[in-house]
Amino acid sequence: MSGKSLLHVPRTAARTAASPAQDRFRYLIEQIEKMRRARAEWDELVVEFKSTHADRIHPLRASLKQVTRETVFVIDRLLDQKGWSRADQSALKEIACHTAEALLHANPDDVEIRTIFDRHSSMTFQEAQREEIEDLKQQAKEHMGIDLDDADIESEEDLVQHVYERMKDDEARQQEHSAERRKSRGQQKAEASAQTAKRYLRELYRKLVSAVHPDREADAARRAEKNELMQQINRAYATNDLLTLLEAQRQLELIDPDHANQLGSERLQQFNRLLAEQLEAAKTELRSLQDAFRVDHELPPGRAVNPQDLHLLSQRRARELRAHINQQKRFLEVLANKGSTKRWLKEQRRFDVDSDED
Repeated sequence: MSGKSLLHVPRTAARTAASPAQDRFRYLIEQIEKMRRARAEWDELVVEFKSTHADRIHPLRASLKQVTRETVFVIDRLLDQKGWSRADQSALKEIACHTAEALLHANPDDVEIRTIFDRHSSMTFQEAQREEIEDLKQQAKEHMGIDLDDADIESEEDLVQHVYERMKDDEARQQEHSAERRKSRGQQKAEASAQTAKRYLRELYRKLVSAVHPDREADAARRAEKNELMQQINRAYATNDLLTLLEAQRQLELIDPDHANQLGSERLQQFNRLLAEQLEAAKTELRSLQDAFRVDHELPPGRAVNPQDLHLLSQRRARELRAHINQQKRFLEVLANKGSTKRWLKEQRRFDVDSDED
């Protein structure tokens, strides 16, 4: 929308004549604009982090994947050699399958790694996936009461999607059942108020659509501007974004700056209702985005996220990846020949025995 705000009004004049509802109208607009700025700052922070994080982390992940794949290939070649004890052979197969399985979960289409897994595992990767999915379906039935026995599920992603859809269906049925119950007088009043608010919103939307109407514009540049404005108006109406619709009115000079003073009491009350809902939705959305980001990146819940924290997070991830890469390279050095591999396997068995005794 335009850079102008609905708040550009003579504050002294507004204060002398403003009613509580008019003051609330201005307050809600201030808070929504504040939330818009907070959301824009958050989006900018995340975009910057993802860019710098990708530049630093993606090459390291590619290196780790390369040395991990090489580990699987080296063990596969070692197992082709003769002279392994049954215990050594079993241990090497277990390491190869475990490592290959981790790679395949990240990239199931890696044919070379899948072939090695199938060669050394007691079941193929496809069979192992099917067994894992069956276990997850059983857990969904036992712990969530969701029966997926008849569902066509090929992957964990499919299973998660089916669980989500079943939960949505159950929630919809519960809401429908609740709606069938006799509504209290308060609920009936709230619903009537919501319908009135929606009616006012629809009236405002229709007035804007009639005023914009890009097809009536002869000038190509002006028609393009109106097309963009029409898209913003459509999105705002679809999401109950009253502030954007009011800003469009101001941009089209359909209202005076001190719009709140010109609204009727009932219309102002319903506008305040819509603005309050819009403000709460904006707060909830921003909190959800920030909470999801903290969970994804293992940050403390509720703590404010700032650029310095994200810089330290990226540095820590890079150190961890370098440590994994160096560890995998050292393991490849052990696997470089049969003798060193046998000595390492013997040490591992001795370590396992000592751990059991402790």
